[in-house]
Amino acid sequence: MITVRPYEDYAAHAVLSRLDPADLLEAEVTRGRATSALELFADWRAMNSARMESWVLVTGAGEPFALLGLVHTGQAGVAAAALLARDHRRFRWALAQAAVLIRRRLPEYAAETGVRRVEARAWGGHPTACDLLFSIGFDAEAIMHGFGPDGRDAFVQYAWIAPHIAACPDTQLKGLSACAL
Repeated sequence: MITVRPYEDYAAHAVLSRLDPADLLEAEVTRGRATSALELFADWRAMNSARMESWVLVTGAGEPFALLGLVHTGQAGVAAAALLARDHRRFRWALAQAAVLIRRRLPEYAAETGVRRVEARAWGGHPTACDLLFSIGFDAEAIMHGFGPDGRDAFVQYAWIAPHIAACPDTQLKGLSACAL
């Protein structure tokens, strides 16, 4: 069984220096250029002071395989999530366990912290992100174009909504046409 540990530099570096190729490509598309493990590590570490949470996910054998972070978006009750992992094939069982664990714990965590919505973005070319996010309970909301070095890449916006929040009725969307959604 996997364990969730507080952020720790050496464990984080172990994950980021051996990222799954799709996760590394996603990071590069996000930046619009090539990047290094050291740059990713420096960025993740620098953001820790602004994060609500930063965890290292570790296999039962004690091997760090993923980083998970949550940060406030600046909107009440809304957080953004990021997950970066090592080889998705090698750690597929650990990632599946992580999805089950997150799905089970997220409602309680959200209630304790006042988070009602968690957002995540995934590069449209990522081969496994969509399945992972759906298995956790996220829904796809929008395809967003204009990313990458030449603006030809797209990201998909996903969101998890706390179970006690009812869907917004269409009557509250005054002034928006169906095309705007």
